[in-house]
Amino acid sequence: MLAAGLCLTGLLAACSGVAGTGTGDTQALRLVVPDANIREPSDPCSGARAFRYAHPEAAYEVVADGDVLAAGALPEGQAEKAFSIDLGSERQPTVCVMSLEVPASVDLAGAELMIGDHGPVPIKPNPTFDDAPEAVLR
Repeated sequence: MLAAGLCLTGLLAACSGVAGTGTGDTQALRLVVPDANIREPSDPCSGARAFRYAHPEAAYEVVADGDVLAAGALPEGQAEKAFSIDLGSERQPTVCVMSLEVPASVDLAGAELMIGDHGPVPIKPNPTFDDAPEAVLR
C-alpha cells in the first residue's frame, strides 16, 4: 500500500510540473530539415534522405558553452513549400519544419542544437518569422 501511495505521489508531481523546470512557459524553436522531399505542404513529416536521423522521438539537446540548456524528443514536423513559386501540383519539394518547445527561461542566443550525435547546429533568429529562433540542418 505504501509503495502504491509513493508511486501515485510521484505521478502527481510529474504531471503537475513540480519535478519540471518551473512555470511551464515555453518558447518555440523552429527546426528546419531541408530534405526537399516531394509531398503536399502541411503534410506531417520527418526528416528524409540524408536527414533521416531527424525523426519524431529522436533525442535532442540545446547546448551552450558545454552546458545542456534543454533536452527532449523531436516532435512530428509539418511540411512547408521549399520554393515560393507555384509548381502546378499539390505535391512538390518541401522542407520539414518541427517546432521544439524549449523553456522560456532559456536564452537561445549563442546556443546550438544537437540531435543525437549530429550537430552542433547554430540557433539563429529568422527575420522572416519575427526573429523566431531557428536551427537549419545542413
